[in-house]
Amino acid sequence: MAEPTQTQSTPTTLSAYAYCWWHKGVTRDVRLIQIEETGSGPGPGRQRFACHPCQITHGLVPLADR
Repeated sequence: MAEPTQTQSTPTTLSAYAYCWWHKGVTRDVRLIQIEETGSGPGPGRQRFACHPCQITHGLVPLADR
């Protein structure tokens, strides 16, 4: 039996999915909008992400752009 000489190619573009807190659904291309601190002590707070349409609709500015 002949073995394949080509290797499987991996996709060149990565796509990540996350939860948009404003429209309450999973979507692509979200940006971090807000971090809520949750009490004292170590560890991250609650992170809220928004998709591009929700950023426009609700006038949200990503943390990285502030």
